[in-house]
Amino acid sequence: MAFSVFLIFLLIRIGDSLLCHQCEGWRGHKDGGNENSCLKYNNNCETNVFCVKITEPMTKEATYEPYRSECWHQNNLVVGPGNSTTVQNECYTFFDQATPPKRWTYCFCNSSNYCNTGHSTFQTFKLFSLILTMLF
Repeated sequence: MAFSVFLIFLLIRIGDSLLCHQCEGWRGHKDGGNENSCLKYNNNCETNVFCVKITEPMTKEATYEPYRSECWHQNNLVVGPGNSTTVQNECYTFFDQATPPKRWTYCFCNSSNYCNTGHSTFQTFKLFSLILTMLF
């Protein structure tokens, strides 16, 4: 019974609050370590606007791609002086002013808690848990 109650709280968004992952991680193979804070699902934050996952693609030779997941507390993204855009549930890519320029991708979501996950495993766990809760 206590496990079912825990799962219900995990799956239901309370009020208008949105829970998001708050962590740094990477996809691919990174030399020098296996520690990835995005694999720890207790790293979270709360917002009323959007969750975001920000990726910074590396060089073509890189074997991994770093990203960070966090809460986004506004409805716009400033991509340069005097250049902002209103965000929705989609991804936005822009290049910074560095030489050579870096490409950044911001993916926003507010459809469900932890929608800015870097791994599909957690979403699969949520679905499986919901089915178990309904059955028992």
